[in-house]
Amino acid sequence: MTIVTGPAAVSDTAPVNPATPETVSADSLPTVQIDGIVWQQAIIGDVAYAVGQFTNARPAGSAPGTNTVPRSNILAYSLTTGNLIASFATSLNGMAKTIVASPDGSRLYIGGAFSTVNGIARTYVAALNPISGALITSWAPKVNSRVVSIAATNDSVYLGGWFSGVGSVSRTKLAAVTASNATLLPWNPVPAGGDVNAMAVSPDGTKVVVGGSFTTINGSSNPGYGMGAVDTGSGALLPWAANSLIRNGGTKAAILSFSSDATNIYGTGYVFGAGGNIEGTFSANWADGSIKWVQDCHGDTYGVYAGATSVYTVSHAHYCGNIGGFPQTSPNWTFHHALAFSKAATGTVTADPYGYYNYAGTPSPSLLQWYPDLEVGSFSGQSQAAWNVTGNSNYVILGGEFPMINGVAQQGIARFATKSIAPNKQGPMVTGAAANPSVASLASGMVRVSWMANWDKDNQQLSYQLVRDGKTATPIYATTKLSNFWQRDNIGYLDTGLDPGSAHTYQVIATDPFGNTSKSEAVSVTVASTGALSTYGQAVLQDGAGNFWRLGETSGATGIDWAGWADLTLGSGVTRGVSGAINGDTNTATSFNGTSTGTASTQTAIQGPNTFTTEAWFKTTTNSGGKIIGFGDRSTGTSSSYDRQVYMDNTGKIIFGVYTGNTQTVTSAAGLNDGEWHQVVASMGSNGMVLYIDGKRVGARTDVTAGQDYSGFWRVGGDNLSSWPAGPRSDYFNGSIDEVSVYPSALTLPQVQNHFQLSGRSLNLPVAPADNYGKTIFQASPDLYWRLGETSGATAADTSSNANSGTYVSGATMGVLGAITGTNNTAVRFDGSSGLVTEDTLVSNPTVYS
Repeated sequence: MTIVTGPAAVSDTAPVNPATPETVSADSLPTVQIDGIVWQQAIIGDVAYAVGQFTNARPAGSAPGTNTVPRSNILAYSLTTGNLIASFATSLNGMAKTIVASPDGSRLYIGGAFSTVNGIARTYVAALNPISGALITSWAPKVNSRVVSIAATNDSVYLGGWFSGVGSVSRTKLAAVTASNATLLPWNPVPAGGDVNAMAVSPDGTKVVVGGSFTTINGSSNPGYGMGAVDTGSGALLPWAANSLIRNGGTKAAILSFSSDATNIYGTGYVFGAGGNIEGTFSANWADGSIKWVQDCHGDTYGVYAGATSVYTVSHAHYCGNIGGFPQTSPNWTFHHALAFSKAATGTVTADPYGYYNYAGTPSPSLLQWYPDLEVGSFSGQSQAAWNVTGNSNYVILGGEFPMINGVAQQGIARFATKSIAPNKQGPMVTGAAANPSVASLASGMVRVSWMANWDKDNQQLSYQLVRDGKTATPIYATTKLSNFWQRDNIGYLDTGLDPGSAHTYQVIATDPFGNTSKSEAVSVTVASTGALSTYGQAVLQDGAGNFWRLGETSGATGIDWAGWADLTLGSGVTRGVSGAINGDTNTATSFNGTSTGTASTQTAIQGPNTFTTEAWFKTTTNSGGKIIGFGDRSTGTSSSYDRQVYMDNTGKIIFGVYTGNTQTVTSAAGLNDGEWHQVVASMGSNGMVLYIDGKRVGARTDVTAGQDYSGFWRVGGDNLSSWPAGPRSDYFNGSIDEVSVYPSALTLPQVQNHFQLSGRSLNLPVAPADNYGKTIFQASPDLYWRLGETSGATAADTSSNANSGTYVSGATMGVLGAITGTNNTAVRFDGSSGLVTEDTLVSNPTVYS
């Protein structure tokens, strides 16, 4: 159930690191359109050829049914202009599924379900002149059913499809003929159990890799299950290491496409049920099929193109979190139909949270900053957008059934170009009111301005200017930030030295590397004339709080972050302006109603920290418990991953826990639901977990130094507590919460106690003993230090700074001679049966000195 992040995307049309290769721009260039679907494309020089199921072409910008030119299932267009090439007017009377150019560019091979080409009988497969579009009549293989995949050398043409014979000779779904006159070759590998979808010839011409839904080739399932390499001459099955890991075959899974470069082959697949294990993309070495990397995004991937520097795919990807990419949205998935990845392995796949095959530890590429927006089409009835992708050194082209790209009508065919060719007009995406900053005057003469980073479809680094009172020529603050659509950090600025009572406006301008801008509205504020931060609040900031939500706003649904820029969004079940926890401070608190509406959450996902401290004040009389603060993978609703949490059980105990595959907790004593304000501090770091209540360390363990690995949000007032120890009746806290802070460090005991005392409360703690032995033990900060020097009574005083007293039980004789020479501190003699000391306050894994 873990959602994780890995290596960040670093490549775009203007990468931060000059050594990082660029992607093409996300600008969709004007291109000829079709009225159906494009199944595949091929490129020769400046000409792109598209085949599929369509009857008409029309220019870019023309609405469906206007300015149409007849084109029957095949057309050609200029890569440079996107215009239809009028002289290429080949006509097919049925669907074409595949098109491939011969390596020398002298021919186009097409396959599909057609039976005539330019009115001439030619069933399922044909060769065309790429300039005129004329049928090459001397090349006429006699396959007996449709062809769906073709791979070609200058000497041989390899066919894959539904056929069972070529002429009178049996051939099961695979066959090869000569390029010169279509003479059938002896090549006869036999796939069984499914269909052939894709083929690729190795650069050295020695092997053909075949992919599909078959489960064996030549009787073998490894290699041969969904994929296998066969000798180009004999058709014998060759060793292919990729098939030991990549297993897509049968009725519910298949390999769908291949692309190739000089050293590697790239493949894609789909899975919908049993029989397969990859929906993303893999890269394997041509020499032996050894896996270079696996792109374990979820969502069937239909096509792949290996460009010079990046790998482009078309799919309906909805989760790439296993390789550091975007998370899966819930309850409705968000689909991304065109993506780009690095050609190099940059990290490793992390554990899958959704029950898919676990590729954890396998090398992975990086997801790159290229997110053109394709709208789903309706022609196939399969609710998809693009079905294929290819390109050259300057262009990447997509084909499919999409009706729009980036919000502009463009049906079936799309072109994207490198930045030297493209207009580079895809700018920051969030504009107007949606980009507005949060502006508040927290104290006299001061205004706090915060906003969420913008994002861009093809640039990760954006620059920001903060403008006061419309003076764009002299912004008061400027910065840069890396972002993408799912990781948009908070940015902020504290504007000081302003005249109390004066009015100002603030506007944020975001700019990409090409000068495209997005502007927020101007937001107004009046500078406060009174107000100052309490000494308690000052100590929180001085001790390095990364977030500090005072929850003292008198109204509204925002909890301002006084230390950072991650404001809380509060639900409707909260009441503002209730009496606060800090004595002498007029700043108020917020009460939470104990339901799912009584919560607050940050809105920008961060990686769950392994070194941190959370601090909060709470007051309640509930006997239903609830979460005070925690970390969850959702900012609203119920998280599916949740830990780093502090919650109360039904008896008023406070439990601090993290999840490491098992729940790991430390616990306080009961009774903290007494209607009084209490301080809770929970920290984790290299020394383990520690829980403090009211300035005293009440629980600690050294064996847990890391929590669950996922990206999420800080939640206040409630979230999921399912399956956690001493689970309360309610996941949601019914009571008041005040002064919540999160630190990127583990606070020390003196810091915790200083905060407690600065709240206006007394912390009655022992002083260090006068003798050297006692002083040394005291300064070691033990969890407990019972000197056992009492001469009467039933209390064993704790001389540690935690003041966790113990209780003497019968059988203990006090006042006997002590062990430490030079002091009058006595000892206790136990009778060996019932004499003992019990601890009044529960401490997990205590260190005890006595």
